Amino acid sequence: MKERNSTSTLKRILVTCAAQAKEYGGCVAAKVPQVERDMCLKEFLALKSCMQTVLRGKA
Repeated sequence: MKERNSTSTLKRILVTCAAQAKEYGGCVAAKVPQVERDMCLKEFLALKSCMQTVLRGKA
C-alpha cells in the first residue's frame, strides 16, 4: 500500500510541477558543460516550492 501512495504522490508532483521542472531542466541544460552550484537557483527554488506544496496536500 505504501508503494501505491508513493506512486500517486510522485504522479501528482509530476503533473502539478511540470512547468517548473521544465524551466529548471532547461536552465541547467543551457549551461552544460559549465554547470556551477546555484546557477539556476531561482528555477530550483520554484520547483522545490511547488513540490513542497503538493506534499503538504495543498495542490
